Order: sequence, then C-alpha cells, then structure tokens
Amino acid sequence: MHDLVIFTNEAMTKHNQGLGHPECSARLERILDMVKNDMPNIPIEKAYPADENTLLLAHPQDHLDSILDNTPFDGYHAIDGDTYLSPTSYDAALISVGAGVQAVKAVVNGETKTAFALSRPPGHHAEYDTAMGFCLFANAFIAARSSSVRTLIIDFDVHHGNGTEDLVKRHTANGHDDIAYASTHQGLGFWPNTGHVDAKNICNAPLSVGTTSDDFRKTVTNKIIPFAKLFNPELIIFSAGFDAHESDPLGELNLTHNDFGWIVDQIKSICPRIVSILEGGYNLDTLPTSVKHHLQALKNTKQ
Repeated sequence: MHDLVIFTNEAMTKHNQGLGHPECSARLERILDMVKNDMPNIPIEKAYPADENTLLLAHPQDHLDSILDNTPFDGYHAIDGDTYLSPTSYDAALISVGAGVQAVKAVVNGETKTAFALSRPPGHHAEYDTAMGFCLFANAFIAARSSSVRTLIIDFDVHHGNGTEDLVKRHTANGHDDIAYASTHQGLGFWPNTGHVDAKNICNAPLSVGTTSDDFRKTVTNKIIPFAKLFNPELIIFSAGFDAHESDPLGELNLTHNDFGWIVDQIKSICPRIVSILEGGYNLDTLPTSVKHHLQALKNTKQ
C-alpha cells in the first residue's frame, strides 16, 4: 500500500479563463514541478474524466447541459464576473471531478493510505444548479457521493464553500446522514458571504480578518475537531484551499505554510483515510510550498 498517491492530468491546464485570471494553469504547473523536484518518490497517476452519471450525483441534467451548451468553440463565455468558459473548460472540469473520484476509490479500496487530487477548475462554490466562483462542478461533494463510506468534508479555503454546504444540506434533507461539511474561512463581509450558521451535518467556523496561526489552530481544535469526532467519519476529504496563506492576493488571513500540514496531523488521529482535493491558492510563488507542507503531512499519515 502506498502512503500517498497524486491524481492529475496536464489536460486540465488547457482550461483558460483569460489573461490575468488568478485561477490559471500555472497553478497546476508550479505544484507539479515542485512535486517532481522535491517529492519525486510520490506516485503520480493519470486522472480520467468522470462520466455524466457521476456528475448527476450532485447536479441536475439541466446544469450539465448549461455548462456544455455555453462552452464556446473559441474565445470565452462569462458565467459571471469571475467564472469563464473556454473551448476546453468542460473537458477539464470532467477530469477535475474524475481526479477526486479516483482518489477516493484508491483510498477506500486500500491502494493508498492518502491521496491528493491535483486538479482544476476547483469545485466548492458550485451549487446544485449554479456555477460560480471559478467552479463548474462540485468536486469534493461528488467524490464523497461516489463512495458508500461515511465522509466528512473539511474545507480550509479562505472562501466559504457555499456550493458544498448547499449540496450537503440537500443531501441531509433527503434523509441521508452519511456526508457532513466543516469549514474554516474568512467571515462576515467576505465573498461569498455565507458560512455563518451551523446546521445538521454543517459546522462553520468563520475567521476574522488577519487571523493568525494561533487563532486558526484554536478554532480548529475547539470547533472543527469536536464536530469531526462526533460525526465519526470513515473517510476525510479536504477541500484544500491554500488562499488562507498570508501571502495570497485574494484573502486577508495570515496562515503560514506549516498550518496546512498541521491540520492534517490533527485530523488523521480521528480518521487516517484522507483524500485532499485542490481548491484555491493564487500566489504562484508561495502556493507550491504550502502544498508541499500539506503533502508531507499526508505522506506521513499512519494507519
């Protein structure tokens, strides 16, 4: 059994949202270069597109049709002021979903202790029938639904995962108790202005502007960990957004590289089967180092 396997596909770099857009192909390229140079012993597996039935675990057919129908033959189509489609976006989004699903399958089947989906576009803002915030499909929620095991999604992106919360609430309202969502994120007045209230299988821990490592760790220790223990998951999925780092241009939190390894170390004693799926992180110079700390902690997970 491997300690950690990475699932990715360079075809996802072809998704293009325009010159200067923060969610760019260089994010994957820089991380992949870091892995090859600094962590060459980690196996890298090719991610393949998810099929339509898999996407229907989260979204209605109308949503899939809308994304495909609006995918242009050339140029760009604006879904909103932040989210754009280019000719290869739909294909890249299918691979992004597929990477998370493959990662979950590998961990649940015992092929590896942990896995990392190095993927884009991200997913945690994609609601049931709405793409937004750079996100087309709900990668982490679909990955959770693809397995029959009890799964907790933990999101440490600087932005609240409104899409994941929306889908977990719908899933719970339909009588299912097997998926929960916990999030740390920048709080009031920060996009998407959600994540302020807890609910059944939902734990939100908003953070103030300028939150430091100490405050972040206290919040995780005092709120996220007790929620995780109570839910008692058989699998953890991290929505791994590294834009809470102090250098990120889109956030106003002051986390350090070490925090992205620390949270893995805290959670693995609750559930050592962990899948991590890339969400945000937009400083190209510091993102690879944040991911490296996260991957090192995943690789050192014991079982």
